[in-house]
Amino acid sequence: MNKFKIFIEAFRKYLKVLSKDISNLTFNNLKDFLINRKILFISILIFFTIVGFGVGNYKSSKNILLKNLEIAMKENRPSKIYRKIKVDGNRITKGELKPLVEYYSENQQQVIGIIKELKNNGRSGYFTLVNKKILFFDNYHIEIEPVAVKINTNFEKTKVLINGKEIAATNIKRNLIPGKYLIRGELLTSYGLVEEEKEVYIMENLEYNLNMPAINISLNSNFNDADVFINDENINKKVKDIQNFGPIPLNKNIKIQLVKEFPWGLLKSEKVKIESLPNINININMVNDRLIDDVNKSTESFYSSVFNALNKSDYTLIENSREEAKNKIYDSIKRESLFLKNNYELNDLHTEMKSSEFYFEDGVYRGKIVINLSYNISKKILPFIDKNVEEMFLTNIEYENGNWIINDVQKFNLE
Repeated sequence: MNKFKIFIEAFRKYLKVLSKDISNLTFNNLKDFLINRKILFISILIFFTIVGFGVGNYKSSKNILLKNLEIAMKENRPSKIYRKIKVDGNRITKGELKPLVEYYSENQQQVIGIIKELKNNGRSGYFTLVNKKILFFDNYHIEIEPVAVKINTNFEKTKVLINGKEIAATNIKRNLIPGKYLIRGELLTSYGLVEEEKEVYIMENLEYNLNMPAINISLNSNFNDADVFINDENINKKVKDIQNFGPIPLNKNIKIQLVKEFPWGLLKSEKVKIESLPNINININMVNDRLIDDVNKSTESFYSSVFNALNKSDYTLIENSREEAKNKIYDSIKRESLFLKNNYELNDLHTEMKSSEFYFEDGVYRGKIVINLSYNISKKILPFIDKNVEEMFLTNIEYENGNWIINDVQKFNLE
């Protein structure tokens, strides 16, 4: 404080002497006055030069900055302005600014309004014009207010990248300069890499859903203990195990097939392409040539024995069937005769496989077989008195101890 007072006092004395010298100034002593006061005049000249340069620099610095910003945004040239851009007070790189100028290069009609507002008001949207003076000189830059984006995906293990850089496990990216971005998802599955890319304009805080082209599947079948194959490879799982199973890529021609070992051989389902529906039903046709042969042998044995039993009037001779089935078939074909005993002869037996069905129920293989019978009824003594009969029987069968057993029969007509 004492030094300041001494300076003020000395300055007052100097001004007093200067005032006295000016009052006594004549043409004869002008030269000596200027020589003695040259430091003062040089200081005054420097002061006004600095002031004049500062005023001019104010106009040129602000205008040049805004002009460069306009060029950068219209022509997609981040190098033109990135050194004068800050986010949260920190400098940015040319690459960090590129999404912004790329967006405005595609939306140039917005640029003129932004520049005009910055020039008049110093602010436009998330742009703010800031002047950090250095001594008497203006030092302008643009402060950009950052945004945040959260990327939601339909699979938790998806790796999310924004412009090639992976974001945190929370899938939230903060301090992002607004602009045009490429959002990419990568999901590694047992059946290949699933990829998805989307161009997104992130101009404000945003929550974006990126759905990966993959699916979890649930499987149903008429044989829940069948083995599951995907792309011809056994995945060591049964049908009953495939519930919300995945992820499995879509649009990659991935096919699923069921395989099961039956008593009459190894059978496979059709191959089903995995598409957009999560619930898949695949049935195995349990019929093969061996099953048909075995069924034909059982039904032929049964019906042949029926006619033998009729001719001998003893239904207990009917083979390969349960008791109820023996009674039904015997009573269905037998014709009562008042005088002469009937003779029964099987002419033809045909299995209508297209009208038959096979299934697995309550732990038992079953079938409903349509049998077309052609037989002849005649009198033993008068063979010329005869009658040809054609009838159909719905024959229910069950697989037991390696053989098909007839457990019920019912006469009917197909229309």
